[in-house]
Amino acid sequence: MPLHPSSFLLPLLLMTAPAHAASLYLCPAEKAPATSLSAGITTPEGQRLRAVVGDAAALPGCRKLDLGLDAAQVEAVYPLPAGTKPEQTILLQGDDSKGALDVSEHTLIAARPEPDPPAPMPFGENLLRSMQARGFGVEERVTARLEDGRLRIDCKAGTRPAGVLLRGPWFLPRAQAALQAGFAGSGEFSWQAADEARAAREDALDMGSLRAKPKAASGRLLLPAGLERGAWRQFTILCPQGAASLALDALSLEPAAATRAPRSTWIWSRSEWRERGPALIDWAAAEGIGEIFITVPLSEGRVAEPEALGAFIKAAGARGVAVTAVEGDPHMILPDVQASTAARARAFAAYNAQADAAARLKGMQFDVEPYLLPGHVLPVGQRDSRYLEMAAKLREAAGAMRLEFVVPFWWDGKTALLRELAKSADALSVMDYRTDPGQIYRFAVPFLDWAEEHGKEVRIALEAGPIGAEVQRRYRRADAGAAGDMLLFELGGQPLLVLLRQPAAHPQGQAFTLAGTRKIDGSATTFHGDKEALRRLLPGLERVFGAWKGFGGIALHEWR
Repeated sequence: MPLHPSSFLLPLLLMTAPAHAASLYLCPAEKAPATSLSAGITTPEGQRLRAVVGDAAALPGCRKLDLGLDAAQVEAVYPLPAGTKPEQTILLQGDDSKGALDVSEHTLIAARPEPDPPAPMPFGENLLRSMQARGFGVEERVTARLEDGRLRIDCKAGTRPAGVLLRGPWFLPRAQAALQAGFAGSGEFSWQAADEARAAREDALDMGSLRAKPKAASGRLLLPAGLERGAWRQFTILCPQGAASLALDALSLEPAAATRAPRSTWIWSRSEWRERGPALIDWAAAEGIGEIFITVPLSEGRVAEPEALGAFIKAAGARGVAVTAVEGDPHMILPDVQASTAARARAFAAYNAQADAAARLKGMQFDVEPYLLPGHVLPVGQRDSRYLEMAAKLREAAGAMRLEFVVPFWWDGKTALLRELAKSADALSVMDYRTDPGQIYRFAVPFLDWAEEHGKEVRIALEAGPIGAEVQRRYRRADAGAAGDMLLFELGGQPLLVLLRQPAAHPQGQAFTLAGTRKIDGSATTFHGDKEALRRLLPGLERVFGAWKGFGGIALHEWR
């Protein structure tokens, strides 16, 4: 049996290794040499390390692993979080415009991914296309057929309960919503809804009924109070005692309320309002912007120019435009910066306390993104607790003044953080930076539901500014001993990826081969290339999001 060519590769690699072959080092940060082939690491304990590829014979105080290849063959080194165990596929994303991939993020894809969690039930779509129907009843007097988004139910006469259960892959949002049905047939069909707990004990809540006639009609069924929306299990359609039929041609979730909320936007340059205020107000009014977030300079713990600020707020208010002060810096969560951050909130509160009602700020907003802090500045494990500490101090400093925080959509999984943040925040602006309407909706719902649960307000923010293009590489695990375009090592308990310019193998490294590369141009994140598409999309989003009482409007980033 002939041997695979890769069987000869490792011995050949070692025999032809350069006299000054490169090594991979893991060093204390202060002892690491300055080189482009390196990457910083902060351990969970806060220790600062640096992974380095170089051809030095030894580096004092560093762990070493001989690579057996020239440093020129190495494109980059990238650390994975401690304890990471990659399986079949690794995605690396970053900028390669300078000849080497500068990795900005990674994704590990499991060989057997966990099933996706339930999505929120969508608005305005025919739910029947994704539902399953099952008849029930001891008398077997019901038949149901669900095909091509249409449900046909035929009921024979009988006295025992019978009907159809409708289930789907969703949870119900906390919005004020109703089911809209298009139907025809004969007889009156009662509808019920059940969550997991009620379904387990064969209980349900009444929703009303549809009286079917041969002529096509439409009807609305309100979702019942007391239903645990997040644990929705099924809708039940009950047959009447007499013979009846129901042809359900469409079933959709529709808003049952319309919360009106202003659009808003950020104006980051203070010269826009300070030097060109009338033009800014004219633009905002013409664009239908009801609130702007501006940066307000402070001096010695006070608003630097209270008269100018008050005049601008009055002029904007006369045109229906409210003004909120915005602040933002990831360092604000650091323990030694929290006091000065709170002082900024006190300055805004003091300004409002002495200003005429028409000259007051609507509130203050803090756009603090702690995940942008390098690990050596603050260990990752401390970010959430420090953020909540900062939020509590801002709440105390703001007093009764409205306090809002800007958060990313992927914080939806931070249940504990969001629960605690509700104690400090009056509102959130969620950076829902996507362009696909379905994704925008799915990422918005957990926060709109949070607003309903805690009696808060939530804005949904969309991106319209430029985003630099990146590339995404897909690497797949190679067979044991085979050569690859990337090698995974573990040095001192730290997993390290070494990206190569040509394939190689190593006895202590797991090889991954490059399976594909694609360009990420930002079109999935920003409307910068098609702002008219955003204009067309906004009314529909506002109609859907208005079903939540806590909807605070859509905020547009880089709209001006």
